[in-house]
Amino acid sequence: MKKLLLGLVAVLLSTSAFAQTRGLPIATPATAPAAGATTLSGGVALNDDFNIYGGALSFAPFQRLSLFGQLGVLDPDHGDLGYAAQGGFQFALPLTESAVDVAIRSAWGRHAYDSNSGDVSENSFNLGAIISRDIDIISPYVFLGLNLSTREVKHDGSKHTKDETDPAAAVGLNVRLGNAFSLYAELAHVDDTFINIGLTRRF
Repeated sequence: MKKLLLGLVAVLLSTSAFAQTRGLPIATPATAPAAGATTLSGGVALNDDFNIYGGALSFAPFQRLSLFGQLGVLDPDHGDLGYAAQGGFQFALPLTESAVDVAIRSAWGRHAYDSNSGDVSENSFNLGAIISRDIDIISPYVFLGLNLSTREVKHDGSKHTKDETDPAAAVGLNVRLGNAFSLYAELAHVDDTFINIGLTRRF
């Protein structure tokens, strides 16, 4: 069983696909991490326009605070490969006698690629809250927030820019597999719909 899990990790981390844009994927409940906690994640995202292949690393310098970074290759349905990068933080609120965990999450991201309609790039800033509850080995979670983005398309010497503010929402399920691994499945919507499925390794 352990060899099977390690093999699955290797495959996912070498061919992983993350939304890695517009603050997605959330991929984690609001539970407070211990100081020094480190996680490495990989998975697959399904989207109508593109997939992004890469990975994510998260580190908690202090209890309750996690810093994360993501880097990937963007594969559009119509166009050439591009890149996606994203970073941010998640802070678990110190609530007492609460039935749920609550965390504030913020992310800045950028992706760019060459499409049939021109060179496309987008910067985004995402801020919201995660609400979750641990039920044995299962942690369902919900994310609600806002996403601010600037999209730029360059084509034949002309440039078109569009600013948007969109609601950001995600609902997901985190399932712990022993002390080190967990699986997540997530349905998210930020101006478009993403389905994220992946694996997380805790160190």
